[in-house]
Amino acid sequence: MEYKVGNFMLNRLLRMPLFVHLAATFLAFLGFHWIKGRLDASYAASLYPVDYASGQLAFDAKLIEAYYAHMMDAGTLHIYWQTQFLDFGFIAAVMAVSLLLGTLAARLGGKINLLGVWSWHLGRAAAILGVCGASFDVLENLLSFGMLARPDAISASLAMIYSAAAAAKFILLTLAMLAVLIAILTGVAARLNLAIAKGRS
Repeated sequence: MEYKVGNFMLNRLLRMPLFVHLAATFLAFLGFHWIKGRLDASYAASLYPVDYASGQLAFDAKLIEAYYAHMMDAGTLHIYWQTQFLDFGFIAAVMAVSLLLGTLAARLGGKINLLGVWSWHLGRAAAILGVCGASFDVLENLLSFGMLARPDAISASLAMIYSAAAAAKFILLTLAMLAVLIAILTGVAARLNLAIAKGRS
């Protein structure tokens, strides 16, 4: 059922008028950068002692407790709570950019030749990988609320699952970025090959 719904959504985007698709992708990027700016500012204001990735990939309850203790001592833990809610807006933006940019890259190849077929499939894969990565980000956020409920007594297993979700997120989003980059490159190559073939005929 989920596959059919996802496939239906991708197909709707792929059939969208090109101008509308381009405009929607541009607006999604604007929204992404706006919410990222808000998120980064809130994260900095929370005085979390390490960067995003280091904190999320701690795999250690005691270490995460130390990070939370640092914010409690500074009186900024409530700002970190707010940051987690802002992160849901960022996740929504990541999903939107993934779907729109991935399907736009797929359209660039458009199955016009073998390279175009590769571009088509890679673009669709990028969209799916991006959404899956963002979904793990949602899970990671929800788990963080569980840790924040008892910031001085975090379960070791909860910390491990939290960091595992973060690791899955980073892996999937990295694969999505690679897929969309290769999709764009193969799509451009497909268009060039088509133009050369037409020039020779």
